[in-house]
Amino acid sequence: MVGLAIHTSSPELGVALSVEGKLLRHQTWPLGRDLSRYLHTYVRDFIQPYRWAEFDFLAVAKGPGGFTGTRIGVVMARTLAQQLEIPLFGVSSLAAIAQQHWLNSQDPAANLTLAVDMPAQRGEVFGGIYQINAGALTVLLADQITAQDQWQQQLDQWPEPVAYLHGTGGLAASVEGVLALAIKGWEKGDRPGWETVLPFYGQHPVR
Repeated sequence: MVGLAIHTSSPELGVALSVEGKLLRHQTWPLGRDLSRYLHTYVRDFIQPYRWAEFDFLAVAKGPGGFTGTRIGVVMARTLAQQLEIPLFGVSSLAAIAQQHWLNSQDPAANLTLAVDMPAQRGEVFGGIYQINAGALTVLLADQITAQDQWQQQLDQWPEPVAYLHGTGGLAASVEGVLALAIKGWEKGDRPGWETVLPFYGQHPVR
């Protein structure tokens, strides 16, 4: 079983490859404005020696994040999954940060409650709350966009202690988290179609 994750919700490109449910390698590149120009080339070179026909699933960070980068990555992933006729997992950028934090903790038995946020426009924030128990992520508060003071009020009133994670840059570094969540979905038997994956900007999804 071969899987690939793509993260373009920030100026960096992140790509991760797994074989038989295990991370084989991952890499990030600070492409900035050149993301749209070189995305296909970097991904094509990264997957070598594997061929597209060998992949069983794809995963992509669907946001929140930068509008243009997120859209570019989602469109590419949707197109590939449709052409290859394989499942596509759309993973929240916030959930990926939470999962990456657990992976970096090097404690397989860790039970964590994590509040993840990142800046949005007009002084608002994107935020979500997750619980990770032995690597299994549960959404306690779905991704939302809200005023900073309202988000803080939600955190202050949360019935249990939470750890705070702030996504302020370098989001592509959590591409391993995107892949890990997709692998868990695959192992549970999830097979989402490409048409189910839409970019999340905090307002209405753009098709």
